Amino acid sequence: MKIIYLFFAVLLVVLQSSLGFMRAPNNAVQCKQAGGTCSTDHCPPTSTRAFGRCQQGIPCCRTVVS
Repeated sequence: MKIIYLFFAVLLVVLQSSLGFMRAPNNAVQCKQAGGTCSTDHCPPTSTRAFGRCQQGIPCCRTVVS
C-alpha cells in the first residue's frame, strides 16, 4: 500500500511539468500553434475571444464553439 503514495507523488510531479503546455500564448508563433489569429486592435465580437497575446497590446483571438 505504501507504493501507492510514491506512485501518486511521481504522477503529481509529471503532471506539473506538463502543465506548461496549457499556458496562454505570448507571441505570434505560439498563437498560431494554438489555433488562434493575431488581431490588430481587438477580437471581432462575433464568436471569438482573446486567450493570450501576440505582442504587447495585440490579442490572440480564437473562435469560441458554443
